[in-house]
Amino acid sequence: MKKKFLKLFTMIFAVALLLTGCATVSDIFDENGQPYYFEEVVHFGGQIAQIGDYLYFANGYSDSSAEEFDYGAASQTGYLARLNLGQSFTFDDDRADTNNSSPLGSEKVSDRFVGYQNQDMFVYGSYIYFTSTNTHRTDELQNDYSRVTLLRVKFNGDGLQEIYTTRYDDNSQITVQKGSDGNYYYVICAQNSEEEYQLSSIRIGDSLGENTILAENVESYAIADENSSLKNVVYAATNDDGEIEIKAVDFANGQITDYSYPQAAELTLLDRCGDVVFYSLDTDVSDVEVYQKNITQSNNFDATGRFYSDDSISNVIATEEGFAFITENGSLVYKTLSGATKVLISSDTTFDVLFEQNGWIYYSTSTQISRASVLSGEVETVVSMSSIISGTYGLSDGYIYFFAQIEQTEDDSSDSEEVDENYYLYRASLSGNGSYQLIGKSL
Repeated sequence: MKKKFLKLFTMIFAVALLLTGCATVSDIFDENGQPYYFEEVVHFGGQIAQIGDYLYFANGYSDSSAEEFDYGAASQTGYLARLNLGQSFTFDDDRADTNNSSPLGSEKVSDRFVGYQNQDMFVYGSYIYFTSTNTHRTDELQNDYSRVTLLRVKFNGDGLQEIYTTRYDDNSQITVQKGSDGNYYYVICAQNSEEEYQLSSIRIGDSLGENTILAENVESYAIADENSSLKNVVYAATNDDGEIEIKAVDFANGQITDYSYPQAAELTLLDRCGDVVFYSLDTDVSDVEVYQKNITQSNNFDATGRFYSDDSISNVIATEEGFAFITENGSLVYKTLSGATKVLISSDTTFDVLFEQNGWIYYSTSTQISRASVLSGEVETVVSMSSIISGTYGLSDGYIYFFAQIEQTEDDSSDSEEVDENYYLYRASLSGNGSYQLIGKSL
């Protein structure tokens, strides 16, 4: 009888493990001995998250849009990992070049593939929220890695949960913002099944909300950010009569606000910083111009408040007394609302803007990360390597995190073994001293 009871207990325990999951790594506690819990969303640039002394990160990078993309192979390097930064790095005894050697102690948190061009990561509550490529097959049993899946997992690797899967292309955007009700929301603009763009939102937190459609037939849009007092999305949409209307929708309660604009003009919403919305107007009587409007002060998107003479601008960043942005021809320009423009980077350079800090615009190319001062125009190199994935980054405790191939030394080049061409996570000091350290675990 006792043996039967033990056997039954073992079976129940095994089933319980399958239902509840087993922690992949240990829990993390704060200085008061309590599990970490984030009352607000904390974002670290998208490629990393830091919880206490632990750095959570995408170990490696693969381009899921490449023809040769193999999800299984990419997952071998691009999984979610963590490393204790509170301890000194240690390495294998035979590693002479520690800058390009993987530190010991890296732990796998989740097998889901996270390191790719559409990756985003942040912490909220007791979860890491992150994006991954879609793993659900189409009705024709084909892989569709162009879709993005939103997921979350607890800090110990337990409770992995899929939130939503959406189409995603160059005109799509997924962001997370606090709503007018104090809750946080995913705000998504992507194509629906009818190939039309629609806005939707999903409440996140201890309990998840349903995907709620906010607007359809969207032509252009400008989503609120953390500095916006009006927690809404301004959008241009085609109504049932085929006319363009300008509206704003509160992504927490769905409240709609109507805006006016010159009916004889073609209006395109371009970007937003706080409550300042940037848009272009194309009329029959003048060239296309870019305008700016503070939507707390006016509900008319008219041809006043001219900002810049160009067809379009993008990647607008508020900095110092003005804004930095990318022009139509690909230059990085700084301009105050009333002053002259200053070209920081010409269109001759292929680059991606990363972020702004203390009046410096950080940007990347395929071989280096640099920064440009919006006031002096001075340009400094932060780190230079042979091959960097441009346009992605993490930011924490004075370090910038990025993906790069392992630097090959003269000793490596003479080695007969096959060279590792994968991309792994590195970090470099924001002070720009040129040093770097491999963080990801190489094969």
